[in-house]
Amino acid sequence: MQEEIIEDSGIVKKVEGNSVIVEIERGGGCNSCKMQGFCFKKNEPAEFEIVTDIPLQVNDRVQLDISPLGRTLVSLLIFGVPLLFLFLGFLIASLWFTEIVSILIGFTAMALSFRIIRFIDTKYGKRLKISIARKL
Repeated sequence: MQEEIIEDSGIVKKVEGNSVIVEIERGGGCNSCKMQGFCFKKNEPAEFEIVTDIPLQVNDRVQLDISPLGRTLVSLLIFGVPLLFLFLGFLIASLWFTEIVSILIGFTAMALSFRIIRFIDTKYGKRLKISIARKL
């Protein structure tokens, strides 16, 4: 018998009426990723407040449903924006500066993009559409 693979799961940490705080379990992909601390803070659990009609208790394990559009937008934000800033910074700087200076400006622009991403995450990060599919 083949074991069911749950892609996104979490553990209920707090229950208040229909609202629960769920700590997302980092999957196998997170453990092998070299950018572990980039999606979520490295030493802090990723917690989301989710409204649900499913009766849950603290320490229940749940399967999460994350919208595909949200997943795609977050991936583009995390991986696409820094590359965009790197190349645009280089291309724009190369109009006025030497190659080595343009490269440094490109990397500086990429570093700036990380600050912008952090700002977007703190302002809009909790709006990611996550729902509880079922209790495991």
